[in-house]
Amino acid sequence: MQNILCYGDSNTWGNIAGSRNMELMLAKRFDRNVRWTGVLQKLLGDDFYVIEAGLNGRNTSFDETKFVRPSRNGLATLPLILEMNYPIDLVIFMLGTNDAMIDFNATPEQTTLAMQKMLRFVKTSHFGQNFQAPNTLLIAPAPIHKINSNDFNLFFDDSSIAKTKGLATHYAKLAAQESCTFLDAGQIVKVGDDGVHIEADSHKDLAKAIASKIQKMILKK
Repeated sequence: MQNILCYGDSNTWGNIAGSRNMELMLAKRFDRNVRWTGVLQKLLGDDFYVIEAGLNGRNTSFDETKFVRPSRNGLATLPLILEMNYPIDLVIFMLGTNDAMIDFNATPEQTTLAMQKMLRFVKTSHFGQNFQAPNTLLIAPAPIHKINSNDFNLFFDDSSIAKTKGLATHYAKLAAQESCTFLDAGQIVKVGDDGVHIEADSHKDLAKAIASKIQKMILKK
């Protein structure tokens, strides 16, 4: 059996658009059979085990200052998650949206550099089968879009939107540089009416695209 670790944010966790409780900073979640991770499991079958490691608010490398929750710093928690789920054959990364939050004011270049550090950590690790390094698949998250909402405006502004739109170009170059398989979710999914989170039907579309990438990776071996 091949183990696939899906390391991402709320769009890997399965956040339902517009469901956030601002007092609790929690949201409602799509069922396992709706989330792209669950759909991917069905598409790949019993020879694969899809591990969900999505967390609302996770970014590539920053510590929260406005709403301080247990570490949302993806680079800091990656070693823990890898060792927790070892052995791993493939790590799927889909992070970067939350880097564009007003709180962090990160540029696409800063986000890409942090993602590069994560990719290289995996590539030089021993968390794969027989103490080898796992394979990697880098997904550029879908760009966010502006809505007239106090909730949205609390986290994002116009510059945030521009940053998420430019991230796919940076990630594509990074993937080529690091010999990593790449997928642009922005060409596949639709974002819901909160401007950030993937619609239910798009989870299916994303899972199909990821499954196709995985099958091609297997054929290359």
